[in-house]
Amino acid sequence: MKKLSQPYYKKYITSELKRFDERHTGFSRAAKQGDRYTQIYKNGVKNIARKELGKTIFDHSMAVASKSVDQILRKTAYAREAVPAQNRTFRLRDPDPVAMSRIVKDAGKWFGADLVGVTKLNRLWVYTHWGLHNVRYTNAAKEGDPVDIPSQYKNVIVMVHEMDYDALARSPHREPATNMGYSRMAWTATMLATFIGELGYVAIPSGNELGINIPFAVDAGLGEMGRNGLLITREFGPRVRISKVFTDLPLAPDAPIDIGVQRFCEKCGRCAESCPSRAIMSGERTDKAWDESNSEGLLKWPVRAMRCFEWWVKNGGGCSVCIRVCPWNKRNNLIHKCVRQFAERDLFIKLIVQLDKLVGFGRQRKEPGYATWQDPSVTQTGPSPENVLDAHGS
Repeated sequence: MKKLSQPYYKKYITSELKRFDERHTGFSRAAKQGDRYTQIYKNGVKNIARKELGKTIFDHSMAVASKSVDQILRKTAYAREAVPAQNRTFRLRDPDPVAMSRIVKDAGKWFGADLVGVTKLNRLWVYTHWGLHNVRYTNAAKEGDPVDIPSQYKNVIVMVHEMDYDALARSPHREPATNMGYSRMAWTATMLATFIGELGYVAIPSGNELGINIPFAVDAGLGEMGRNGLLITREFGPRVRISKVFTDLPLAPDAPIDIGVQRFCEKCGRCAESCPSRAIMSGERTDKAWDESNSEGLLKWPVRAMRCFEWWVKNGGGCSVCIRVCPWNKRNNLIHKCVRQFAERDLFIKLIVQLDKLVGFGRQRKEPGYATWQDPSVTQTGPSPENVLDAHGS
């Protein structure tokens, strides 16, 4: 791992970068065009009756329950300035930025983060306007409202949350790891924002709204963006979710890093080969956009967001195949730490990828789960999901 004076992506910029409008993300387009979220949920419920492996009523219930905390805190805490619960009298005097960075990292990990980084707020990564997707989830704004982070906010604390290795290996079957990741994001960011509020400073907790998480995380020294369009960390690969807290608390920023992801992704391509929707680009980088969900001016591998989402609709649930098959997706143990040394140094990459396949890493885990203990057959006790289920605000 190398610490850099500026983020790796600087050398891939081909023209002026512009702030992105959240209304153009695949998530917001899917919410607006035919309300695909409702279709995903309806198809997920329909799958229950089929008793299909990995999509039974037990699999469905675990996935939905794992998101409970996220759904509550998105509507009550996310994108809102944390209000001190008790201390509205005192403020920490003369905070030392270096010491405070150590403190917020320690606090963030105590609250539930696996990795924590700090960066100066680059407003280029703040969305220009609210999209329908996060409007419905948070009720913190209206679609098309400008995204306004007040000028007093100078820093962003970025947190990485590991998703369970075994649970995520079930994808594209229903798996609870992703939704549990969202809940961990929500309680951790909310707690850290409250902690900062009690110190006498302002803080806004955020999940996917307000700004683009991956470049914030890259700037904070937590990893690099890979071919699959996701953050790839040194410790967990792309098997992570990201939350953040905007604040005026004086902090010392971390240096961005080079862990060899760009060179690795150039020679690998497993995510593109394995993507069931063919939404991930193979071949060389481009600075052009597939459609409105991509930004231009940076050489990268743009993802076809709507193809990905159409597969989610068909599947009746999300998909993490590109995470599952990524050779960086490993348990953070001694063996993989050793192999990682070669990957980071651009040594034997093609051999590493071939051995990864040969050994069986990235294969889907097809397990009956709770259906081993209890027959997942169901009795219909209510109307069809076509008639009652609506994803709005869920």
